[in-house]
Amino acid sequence: MTTKNRNGLIISAAVHLIAVIALSLLHHAVANTEELYQIESVIADDQREFEEIQQELDTQTEIAETLNFVAGSVSSTNVGSAGGGALGADAGASALEKIEASDAMSEPELDVAVGFAELPAGDVLSNDLGAGEVSGEVGALVEGYGAALDRLTQELIRLMRKEPLLVVWLFDESESMKDDQAELKQRIYRVYEELRLVSDSDTGDKGPKRKRKLSDLPLVTAITSFGQDFHIHTKEPTNDEKVLMAAIDGIPIDRTGVENTNAAVISVVNQYRKLAQGSDRKLVIVLVSDESGDDGEALLEDAVHAVKQMKAPVYIMGRESVFGTLYAYIRWIHPDYGSLHYLPIRRGPETPFAELLQFDGFRNRRDAQMSGFGPYDQVRLARDSGGIFFQLPHEEQNLNDFAEQKENVLVMREYLPSLDARRKYVEERDRSPFRQAVWKVIVMLNPYDPAHAEITVPTEGVFSRDPASYQPAIGQRIQRCLFTLGVLNIAQQELEGVKSLRAKERSVRWRANFDLMYAQLYAYRLRLFEYALGLDQNAKALATYEFANEKADAWYVGIGAPGLIYPDEVQAKALKITKADIETTHKKAEELLNFVIKSHPNTSWAQRAQWEFTRNFGVNFAEYETPPPVPRPVVANPVPIPNL
Repeated sequence: MTTKNRNGLIISAAVHLIAVIALSLLHHAVANTEELYQIESVIADDQREFEEIQQELDTQTEIAETLNFVAGSVSSTNVGSAGGGALGADAGASALEKIEASDAMSEPELDVAVGFAELPAGDVLSNDLGAGEVSGEVGALVEGYGAALDRLTQELIRLMRKEPLLVVWLFDESESMKDDQAELKQRIYRVYEELRLVSDSDTGDKGPKRKRKLSDLPLVTAITSFGQDFHIHTKEPTNDEKVLMAAIDGIPIDRTGVENTNAAVISVVNQYRKLAQGSDRKLVIVLVSDESGDDGEALLEDAVHAVKQMKAPVYIMGRESVFGTLYAYIRWIHPDYGSLHYLPIRRGPETPFAELLQFDGFRNRRDAQMSGFGPYDQVRLARDSGGIFFQLPHEEQNLNDFAEQKENVLVMREYLPSLDARRKYVEERDRSPFRQAVWKVIVMLNPYDPAHAEITVPTEGVFSRDPASYQPAIGQRIQRCLFTLGVLNIAQQELEGVKSLRAKERSVRWRANFDLMYAQLYAYRLRLFEYALGLDQNAKALATYEFANEKADAWYVGIGAPGLIYPDEVQAKALKITKADIETTHKKAEELLNFVIKSHPNTSWAQRAQWEFTRNFGVNFAEYETPPPVPRPVVANPVPIPNL
C-alpha cells in the first residue's frame, strides 16, 4: 500500500470520527453556564494508584494494673450516630430510620444461600447504662487498632455490668489481613488481661487468679473466621488467652477471593444462639475485615434481622470506603517474575448503591480516593445492631490524612450517605426524575457490566513502526473512541434534561453527585477527542517522521499531557472545526470542575474534581525502544497471584 493510500485511509477514518465528535462538542461548547452558577449549595499521574498497605504500629501494649480504662490514647471522632446530629438534606430521617423485621422471619434460624451481587450491571459511658439503651454508631474515626480496642474494652465493661458475655471474634480470611491479625493478637491479649481485672474486682477476688467454672465467668470468647465459608477455631468458648491466641494463629487464608461477610454473621448467630441463651449470656460479635463483603445485596437484611433478634451488637473494625465505587486496587508485584498486577478489593460503596461514575473516561476507575465514610453494609450492620463501626483510615499509609479527616467531619455531615435498606433506597430514588437520570447515566457507563464493556478505550501498549501493523490497530482504537463518545453524548443529554431540576433537589449529596458527573462528562469527552486526534495525527506523521533514537522500534500516544492539540489543516477544513472551538470546550470543562470545587469545598467531590484537573487533557507522541527479553526464572512452586 502506498503512502498516499495509507494517509487516505487514516484521514477517512478520522473524518468519520471527528464529524460526529465535532457536532456534539460544538453543540455543547457554547451552552450557557450562568444557570448552574446561580444555584448555591449549602484529588500528576495518569492514575493515582492504590498504594501498598503498610502498618503503623501503636507500641502501647502494656497491660493495665488499675481499673481506669479512660485511655488517653483514644482518639475518636463520631462521624454520626443513630441518636441524631446535624444532618443535611435527605440524610435526616431516612439515614436514621431502622429497618423493621419481616413477620415471616420471626424465627432467625436461616438457611443461607450465598450469592454474589454487583452493581447492575470516647469516653467510658455511664456504668449504669444497659445494653439496649445505647444506639449504634455509624462511624467512630480512630487512628489505629490501639484506639479501637481501648474503646471496645470500655464497651465490653459496660455490657458486663449488665450481664455475662459471649464474645465471638469474626476474622476476615483474606491474605491482606494476616499482618492485621498478627498485630491484633498481642493487643487482644492485653484487652483480656485488663478485662480479667474487672471480673476479679466484681467478684471480690483480690488474691491470685483462681480457676472458676465456665458458667461463673463474666466473659467467654470464641474465635471464628470467614471467606467464602465460615470456620470455627475454638472447640468451645473460653477465657484462656493462650487458647485464643493459638486460634488466631490458626486462621487460614481463603484463596477464592470471596468474602461472604453477612453469611458469616448469620452463621455466628445460628452457631452460638443456644449457648448464649442457655447460659443467660449476651452475644457480642466483633468483626475484623478490610473489605466490605460480597453478599450485601443478597443477605444484609437477613444479617441485620438475625442480630437484632438476638440483641447482639456488632462491633466492626473496618476500613474507609472508596468514594462512590465498589473496588479499591492494591498494586502488587509478583515476587518471582516481577510482573505488575492490580488486585481488586471490594471496599465500598458508602451508599446502598454506587452514586458516581464507575468509569474514568477510558476504563474502570482505579483511583484510591476515600469517601470519608465506612462501607454501607458494615456501617448499617453496626448501627442497627447497637454496635460501632470503627473506621481505621490511618492503617493505610499515604491514602488518608487522619488530621484532615477530623477537620472535615463537620463539613461532611451535610453529605451523609443514606443508610436506608436497599429496597427503600431504590423506591425513593426512583420517585425522583433527577435522581433517576443520575442513576441511568451511572448504569449506562458501567464498565463492569459485560453489556457495556465496549465503552473502555485501551490507552496502554505501543505501536510498531511498520504501517501494515499499526494501521489496523490505530483504526480499531479510533473506532472505540467513536463508540464511547457516542455513549458519552447520550449520557450528557440525560443530565442536560434534568439540569433544571437541580435547584429543587433537597439532598446536597445528590446535587454534588450531579455536579461532579456533569463536569466529568465534559472532561471525558474532551480527553477522548484529544486522544483520537493524537492517534490520527501521529499515524499520518510517521510517513515522514525520522526517529531520534535509531534503535526505537515502536511508538505510542500518551494521555495526560498538559497542552492541547488542535485539528490539522486537513481536519479543520473538512470538519469546519477550529482551534477556538477546542479551547472553548476546554474552558467549559474547567469551569464546571471549578464549580464543583467552589460549591462543595473540603469534600470528596471537590477532591475528585481537583484530581480531574491534574490528569490534564492533552496527549503526546513518544518513541519507544523495546528492551531485550529478560529470561523468565524457573520457579518450582511460583507464588500464586493472591485473591485479596
